[in-house]
Amino acid sequence: MNLFKLLSGAAAVALIVGTPALAADLIVDVPVDQPVTVADTGWYFSVFAGGVWDGFVTGEDDAVDPDTFDVEISTDAGWLLGAAVGTHVFDSLRAEVEVYGARRDVNGASEGPASLDLDGSVTTAALLGNLWVDFDTGSGFTPYIGGGLGVGYIHAESPGLLPAVDPLDADGVGLAYQLGAGVKVDVADNIALDLGYRWKGVSAEISGDGTEDVVAHAGSHVVQVGVTFGF
Repeated sequence: MNLFKLLSGAAAVALIVGTPALAADLIVDVPVDQPVTVADTGWYFSVFAGGVWDGFVTGEDDAVDPDTFDVEISTDAGWLLGAAVGTHVFDSLRAEVEVYGARRDVNGASEGPASLDLDGSVTTAALLGNLWVDFDTGSGFTPYIGGGLGVGYIHAESPGLLPAVDPLDADGVGLAYQLGAGVKVDVADNIALDLGYRWKGVSAEISGDGTEDVVAHAGSHVVQVGVTFGF
């Protein structure tokens, strides 16, 4: 009888001692859901397109009198295409290099009280260095403001108005500039839509068929949509 009690007690002790070890063996490590890590070097590439509206296109002829001879060209709405590559200098400051091209069709010209219908086109292009200041909202929307300076190109062409007048085909290189603002909207990891407004301008002395040494100024309102890719 005492032997039976002794064996029963030993079995109970063994069961109690062995239970935690058995429970530990049954525990299965469940992987924790971790966020996906996306490479972000601070650099980005963007492409954009937009509509161009008439700001001003003027020409001053130094050979005549820039104070009295000032032709203003009116244009139709046009288009713009461009791309940029940049980096975050600080959390709220971006520096980038941008290149773009734009074209508008000419529909008229005026000088003083005189005006006339005119066909032709004005094409501009520029290489700009830009600085943009971002405003962190703590959400997927990031407003920004900034501008840039660089080198610009103007090409103007128009058929001759009279048989004795040569068609206009002139171009030149000069100063390019822009001011702008917009908002970036995050749509995926390292991908954002860029909705923006720009005031773009190019000033250059143009020469060619039909004119010589005319200082041309082309300014335009631009509403553009772009996609930015971080890498």
